Amino acid sequence: MKNISVTVYIPGLWALLRHAGSETLESMPSLQLLLKRRDRSTESSLESEALLLNRLGWQGDENNDVPVAALEHLLADSDGISDSFWFRANPINLLEDQNYLIMSYPSMLNLDLDESKALADSINQHFAEDGWHVEVIDNSRWYLRLDKNPCIRTTPAWRVVGRDIFNLMPEGENSIQWHSWLMELQMLLFSHPVNEKRTGQGLAAVNGLWLWGGGNLPELLERHQLCLRGDSLFIQGVARQSGCELKDLSDGMLEINNDQLIMLEYARTALQSGNMGQVMAALKELENSVFRPLFDLLKSKKLHNMSIVDSPGHIVNISASGINRWWRRRDMEKLIRDPLAATEKYRKP
Repeated sequence: MKNISVTVYIPGLWALLRHAGSETLESMPSLQLLLKRRDRSTESSLESEALLLNRLGWQGDENNDVPVAALEHLLADSDGISDSFWFRANPINLLEDQNYLIMSYPSMLNLDLDESKALADSINQHFAEDGWHVEVIDNSRWYLRLDKNPCIRTTPAWRVVGRDIFNLMPEGENSIQWHSWLMELQMLLFSHPVNEKRTGQGLAAVNGLWLWGGGNLPELLERHQLCLRGDSLFIQGVARQSGCELKDLSDGMLEINNDQLIMLEYARTALQSGNMGQVMAALKELENSVFRPLFDLLKSKKLHNMSIVDSPGHIVNISASGINRWWRRRDMEKLIRDPLAATEKYRKP
């Protein structure tokens, strides 16, 4: 047996299982056995993307954003501005709920490209002296380019959907200034012609931007012995920046010959949909396309060990020797409990 390991990063997996209910695991026998027969589970306060980049030499920590935006934008950077500081700038709709301000599910907006560009143009004109430049790649993929580090920490947008934003706003040295700008932005958008037209048609208005994933393009080590898998913009940017081979999930999954880092979007995409049908479909896809093939590889000892990562939260490690210990019945419930459980308002899908 070769000493081959696979690490699967699935942001939102534990939350997805919570929403689906514990009985859902009964229809996921491979995941059930992987969790029950695990060797150990550890906790991390870092985002899953940070842990993946750490494998490639990036020295990030919980006091800084993971530079998701810069790595994603690398794929569209035809202007030679990859040395800028980039944020993802998600257009959002905020709903008032008693004393709370809740971020709506992204599907409620469904902007078209003309609307997106009109809103971005107004934002750029208004904040030009502050160094803002919003770039629209498509109707849901916006970026904010800055000339210097803003010295704030942010929360990934997918973690905020359905939650009160009060305790999730930017933190850090310049947070007060950024809170002021974001309030100013809300006022700018309130009477924007695009929003007036949308509200007149009974559609949700864009009343803010959620900034997250900020940073400059990171330097990554060339680890040619590693293979990356996944189809997200983030993992594509990581592959380009690191020189690692990139494969689709389905490409030779049953014949793994080197260490693999797999980043999958199924869980958090489903969480942001607000649609329980999509939640269940995502779990079914994960069971059939990921957990079952990897379980079989461990069982047959073609794979030495694997890890399932959804962080901040739990990292589960499973070995080929452990998966064959049929008597193991480790507790699964503590893995699925919310490691980030908070008292703020939260609306489930």
